[in-house]
Amino acid sequence: MLLRRKLCVALLIAAILFLMLASQSIQRRNVLPQSLSRPTFKAMHASRETVVDHKAPLADLNPDPPVTPPPPRAPPPKDKEEPAVDSQKVLRSCGCSGSCISDPGESIWFSQHYDAKQQPVLRDANNNLDPEALRWWMGLQRSGNSTTLEEVMSEMFKVISSPTVDFKPLPSLCRRCAVVGNSGNLRESGHGDLINSHNSVIRMNKAVTRGFEKDVGSRTTHHLLYPESAVDMGQGESLVLLPFKLRDLEWLTSALSTGEVKMTYMRVKDRVEADKDKVLVMNPVFFKYVHDHWTEHHGRYPSTGMLAIIFALHTCDQVSVFGYGADKQGNWHHYWEENRNAGAFRKTGVHSADFEIQVIQQLAKEGKISLHL
Repeated sequence: MLLRRKLCVALLIAAILFLMLASQSIQRRNVLPQSLSRPTFKAMHASRETVVDHKAPLADLNPDPPVTPPPPRAPPPKDKEEPAVDSQKVLRSCGCSGSCISDPGESIWFSQHYDAKQQPVLRDANNNLDPEALRWWMGLQRSGNSTTLEEVMSEMFKVISSPTVDFKPLPSLCRRCAVVGNSGNLRESGHGDLINSHNSVIRMNKAVTRGFEKDVGSRTTHHLLYPESAVDMGQGESLVLLPFKLRDLEWLTSALSTGEVKMTYMRVKDRVEADKDKVLVMNPVFFKYVHDHWTEHHGRYPSTGMLAIIFALHTCDQVSVFGYGADKQGNWHHYWEENRNAGAFRKTGVHSADFEIQVIQQLAKEGKISLHL
């Protein structure tokens, strides 16, 4: 009996061992080949999972550096477009903070009268003297001599220097000028400091400053005159001759050298103190231009005051005008005169005072001058 029990136990143990060996053999067949096969990779693409084929080649562990793709080709050029710019900056012709006289398109009326190509002063060459304009000028005040303009100018430029200044506006400059007339309305005006604050101060004829500084200022840059109104220049002042006749050019040459010319149609100052390098002579053609374009043939020819303003319009970027017209009582006289009923300017009939004042007021209305009355 005991032997039978031992035999059963031995059979049971043998069966268990057999089952264990069989189980290990099955696991080796299923697990070992899978561990030696190529791995399966999973890649995430968009919103779904993709299984990579196990037959695909393995990734290179040392890949070449990535190749930068070429930049995209520029689109074909369209029709040329102007860059967006500030129209005010394009049209500005000078460096002033406000408007400039020669800025185009600001006033139709001004554009119809103003000619930027005009040459305000004579030079020793390239004056472009229009024959018709010269014939008109030669008839203003006849001199009675047979000398030609070319001969007189040749002698004149042996004494004075030909101007080198360029009056064209520049974006880097702001030339503010005060044109100071001689009207009695300057009395007790208190404009002296304002006049002196300008870059240039233009005066004319026998203008006096001493004793009137509070009202008319003390500085002078350009002094416009003709032989019959000549005065000596102060230090640094520029004499600007207004030649109404050929004899006036001869007088200038003489007054700065020999002093031999003592008469025109009246006794004149035979010598004048002035810096020969600063002397300017207004172009006779410029007279005709002012007569045609600005005073429009009112009067026989423009007055000194009118010529001074148009001269300033062509040599300055901003212009302020003082001392023009009658005083508050309607009197036409000079501020240094005690005779308030003089009014010689209006009585001559040579100039049209009323029309010239209208032109000056229109210039102010168009914003081309600042008028102080």
